[in-house]
Amino acid sequence: MITVRKMTKGDAPALYDMALRAFTPDYEKYGFYPPVLNLKKKRFLPPLLFGNVILADDEMVGAAFVATIGKNGEIGSIFIDPAHQKKGYGYEAMLAIEKRYPKIKNWKLDVLRENYGLHHFYESLGYVKTGEMRDPKSGLAGFAYIKHLQ
Repeated sequence: MITVRKMTKGDAPALYDMALRAFTPDYEKYGFYPPVLNLKKKRFLPPLLFGNVILADDEMVGAAFVATIGKNGEIGSIFIDPAHQKKGYGYEAMLAIEKRYPKIKNWKLDVLRENYGLHHFYESLGYVKTGEMRDPKSGLAGFAYIKHLQ
């Protein structure tokens, strides 16, 4: 069973290593890691205030960085350790995040244009593509997605 809880300082080192493993394929393909990873200081950015641990039967398997304001939430980064991928944990984690933040009615996230597997994944969860954006530093294009809850 997947659960989600607030990240603590003690969780961060193991989750940082997990994030490096999870995002290495993107780094190899696109040449950069997501902004949530500060490679020089070997820690997460933004602060732990936004971090949530994803647990499968009480074992850490990933994390999600979530920002909320009023009824709006944004998933900045989410990952599952490669050792635990292809088990349905990502799907369950997304639903667990929605349950963890019951006041949030509008969820937003961004996906790289070329990551077609993630497009399908988020669309299967009810997210709808709402626009396109381009990262000014890397020049990579992506799509904005939103999901409205009742």
